[in-house]
Amino acid sequence: GRPIVIIMVDSGSHVDPLPEPGTEYDVVVSGAGPVGLMIGCYMQSQGVRCVLIDPHLKNGDGSKAAVTMPRSFEMLERVGVGTAIADVGRPAGLARLGSNGGWLGKITGFTSARLSQYVPTAVGQNIVEAHLCARYLELGGKILRAARVTGVSEDDTAADEGGRCTVAVERYVYVRPPAQAPPLPPALAALTSTSLSARFAVGADGKQSMVRESLGLGYEGHEYAQSFFLADVELEEGVAEATGWERGLHAVIEADGAFLLFIRLQGNVFRTYYCAAGMEPEQCTQEFLKERWAAKVPGGFPLKITRFEAPSTFSVSCRLVTHYASPHGKVFLAGDAAHCHSPAGGQGMNTGLQDAANLGWKLAAVVKGEASAAKLLPTYEAERRPVAQWVLSTTDKTFAGITTASSPALAVARNWLIKTVLWLPPPGGPPPA
Repeated sequence: GRPIVIIMVDSGSHVDPLPEPGTEYDVVVSGAGPVGLMIGCYMQSQGVRCVLIDPHLKNGDGSKAAVTMPRSFEMLERVGVGTAIADVGRPAGLARLGSNGGWLGKITGFTSARLSQYVPTAVGQNIVEAHLCARYLELGGKILRAARVTGVSEDDTAADEGGRCTVAVERYVYVRPPAQAPPLPPALAALTSTSLSARFAVGADGKQSMVRESLGLGYEGHEYAQSFFLADVELEEGVAEATGWERGLHAVIEADGAFLLFIRLQGNVFRTYYCAAGMEPEQCTQEFLKERWAAKVPGGFPLKITRFEAPSTFSVSCRLVTHYASPHGKVFLAGDAAHCHSPAGGQGMNTGLQDAANLGWKLAAVVKGEASAAKLLPTYEAERRPVAQWVLSTTDKTFAGITTASSPALAVARNWLIKTVLWLPPPGGPPPA
């Protein structure tokens, strides 16, 4: 089996004691990933007292998302990090498609900046998160790490009339299995649970959202049979350029419903994905992925590798929450807590960041007395829910089309159609997303 890894509490992390019960904030956010941090940056930049609660000991080192879209960069720049993140990433200038042992063609033109100063850019979610976290802390924000929200409730008083939320918090450390976290020092374990008081609370705590669960909201949709294996690999200097992997996205789709995706991130690092049905987590090894690359990638993927991060596995769903807000309008959901879908189209993190931008300025305006909660805050769901519905519908159809097994004859017909379509885009290609 895999070795057990012990994660030390002081390994690049900072963990504070839990606040005393009844400590008051303007806004409490569950989750310190990109969505929670984005909301936090909006709060702090407007002088709104905010705290983020997250069970991880530090920022994530790896992640699923790999492409940031122009509109997300525009929202990120409003809190001062969009251009800095774009400068680190690599413009996703083309998409190369392959199948049945050969490359079918390329789609280009994604970096034609006609609607925005930014272009679709390959940059890891961990990079986005690191920049947002640094900015949030620079603005005076606070993160309660090694803790999680266990419940949220709201009183019956309207937000405009002084109503508040109560957020239950407990000491809890999450590390990805098979790693194990050691016991916390006595100073951090003295207070193991507390409750916070806030004008508003936000659940940015992912698919398994405790905030959503505590509100009793449905999360309607379905699970996919497929699993994803993900690994970041770093090639030797010059290898990508010498072998035709210098930029963009490289996808391979197979008749059996499996597909592979390679995205070049910063430097010589590639984020690699392998998706198929019927896989078990125990199969997720370097050896398995290299065997798949050799068997399915036209010409093979370069194996002059200087660093191979430990592969991870994740499953995907297509789900949408029944309501984005609590009955009395003081608790909200954003990102994967409100909607989740397959990675097809690269819209997951982007949709969440834009949720956060939409909700963030509205909460700040209400807290500062510049707008009515009853009038402004319902527009969050009215504006963002249709976007999520469109993304879920589009990605669900795309994912089903890619991963549905087909006969050899149908696969040949599909590949012929793809080759034909790749000749059709006009010079410059499609506009940026």
